[in-house]
Amino acid sequence: TATLVVHVSPEILFPIDDTFTYTVNESSTATFECSSTGIPPPSILWTENNKVLDEASDPRVSLGQPSQPELFETDNGFVFVVNRTLNLANTVGSDTDNYTCLAFNGVDPNDTQSFELFVQVPPVVVPLASGKQVVGKEGQSAVLMFRVDNAAPPVELEGLRWIYSTDASPEDGTDITGLHNRTASSLLSFSEFFNQRYINLTVSNLQQGRFEGEDETDEGRYF
Repeated sequence: TATLVVHVSPEILFPIDDTFTYTVNESSTATFECSSTGIPPPSILWTENNKVLDEASDPRVSLGQPSQPELFETDNGFVFVVNRTLNLANTVGSDTDNYTCLAFNGVDPNDTQSFELFVQVPPVVVPLASGKQVVGKEGQSAVLMFRVDNAAPPVELEGLRWIYSTDASPEDGTDITGLHNRTASSLLSFSEFFNQRYINLTVSNLQQGRFEGEDETDEGRYF
């Protein structure tokens, strides 16, 4: 009596939700999952730019233990299926890249599948005035300038809200975006020079107080 074992090359299965692109916020964890069939059961590695990812190469990386092989029915019979996850913690903007699942079991050809990761980074708005203060005479006009850095995707500057509060009532802010009132009038303009983006906030009827910008796309991040 003889037993015939037919070896089958790896074949990576499509994700259940057919998702190959992931978007996460900066400092969060990105999780990828890859499943592959084959005989014998395939091994799975994760790579970025042809570099194998593991806990030794990056302490933010954690790999799930390969699952125990299970039988999976295909049109050509039963094969083994194995899956393995990749977790990337504390993501930063430079983690935006393609991450590739490589399945191999000694039977050519190997199989690969790439996943795309986008890491969203909130804007950093830098006041250009020294000490974040602008000095002017009451009732006159002043211009506050800011530089916008590091946003990914680029923040829609026109979507920023501006809040004005007096020194006497710092908690009672007034939304002055596109608003003209007796407390403060504002005019927003935007410019770009040498790939640097700037915000110019012109305030008339100047009174002593505090101006804050709020990025509505980032759950109310103030600067």
